[in-house]
Amino acid sequence: MTAIPFLVGSYSVLSPWAGAPKAHGAGIVIADLDTTSGAVHVRGARPELNPSFLVRAPAAGLLWAITECEEGGELVAFREHKAAGQLDPIGRLATGADAPCHLAIDSARRFAFVAHYHGGMVSSVALDGAGRPDAVVGLIRPPAALSGEDRSAKPPRPHASLIIGQNELLVTDTGRDLVLLYRIVIRGPQTGAEFLDGLALPAGTGPRHLAAAPRGAVFYVSNQNSGGVSIIERVLTPDGPRLALRGILSAQGLGRGDPIPSEIAVHPTWNTCYLANRTDNSLSIFLIDPEDDRLQLRGAIDVMGRNPRHFAVAPGGEWLVVANQDSDELTVFHLEDGGQRLTWTGQRVAVATPTIVAF
Repeated sequence: MTAIPFLVGSYSVLSPWAGAPKAHGAGIVIADLDTTSGAVHVRGARPELNPSFLVRAPAAGLLWAITECEEGGELVAFREHKAAGQLDPIGRLATGADAPCHLAIDSARRFAFVAHYHGGMVSSVALDGAGRPDAVVGLIRPPAALSGEDRSAKPPRPHASLIIGQNELLVTDTGRDLVLLYRIVIRGPQTGAEFLDGLALPAGTGPRHLAAAPRGAVFYVSNQNSGGVSIIERVLTPDGPRLALRGILSAQGLGRGDPIPSEIAVHPTWNTCYLANRTDNSLSIFLIDPEDDRLQLRGAIDVMGRNPRHFAVAPGGEWLVVANQDSDELTVFHLEDGGQRLTWTGQRVAVATPTIVAF
């Protein structure tokens, strides 16, 4: 048997703002995935306050988590001892706004970007040489208008960010239906964000999470409020990089209710994209065109749980684990045919109010 260690974040205290009125999670759950059977063994948990989003750097033995409190919130760094199943906190810092909900770490581990849905901004946090949060060095406030179109009637609701290359950042604003492109500017200890361009999606789209296409210039955005996927392209023009909307692809899951998408992700090696649909309790499956990154909807599967808040493909690409927040469990699927065929393994693993799977 080969075991792949992974972590699960959870809502540990009641949080109506975050859609977790029945939260009772243990904090950060430490588990192993058996790559022979898909079985999951839970080793234990590290208590923490609403660690709803996690980012791991397994090679460096580091983990970062945000604490999604309704007032305030922190970025916490841990040293991960995989063999012992132990997480040791090495630093924590207030993120500068209320209710942090998403976290991105740059590949060189110099800084973190923390999105605050209810706090209305994205904070940039400098990390020290050991990966510990050092200081909040910048705040990104989404614009109220783009190209003369006023979106100020709605509050800003930044939900996620995605670092592109070494010096650009994509941000989704769910409240104002915007996707925003920034240049990351580092001046000594300060990290700034220079606005480059923005794309106003149709009102009511609700852009939430982001995934990069295999070739890197196209991005897929989960449409929380309308369902389906917005396909965005970064286009290089004489005036600099710009965002263009390629199209919006409808995906209603299994048709059992409003889909209300959450996580979207691209398989690490195959031309397949997945979209979790929370109310429909399904996972939509897309084929990615290898020539131009277009998506073709290939169908949907039942996630065998309720409210698939998040999912992740395990290293090796043959297993997918879903975090079903409202049914308090993980469900495990085996991937075949280039990731287009998902078969439930029969594995249900009890984890209270899970929010994210981090391999």
